[in-house]
Amino acid sequence: MDITQIMVTISGIILIGLTLWFFFGKRAEHKSIGGTELYTCPMHPWITSNDPTADCSICGMKLVRNDGTIK
Repeated sequence: MDITQIMVTISGIILIGLTLWFFFGKRAEHKSIGGTELYTCPMHPWITSNDPTADCSICGMKLVRNDGTIK
């Protein structure tokens, strides 16, 4: 193998590794805001609220209490 093939192979391995880390690496856990409970939509977890009676602004589902884990 010449130097070009080695560099392309190493670059490909690094690119695959970075892609896997980006999608499957450790994710930050959601914490409660100010000591209060945080409620999230089961279908849209980026929709959050401190109000236990709130509904999702996208699908209208009731928000459920987030226990701090990401599923």
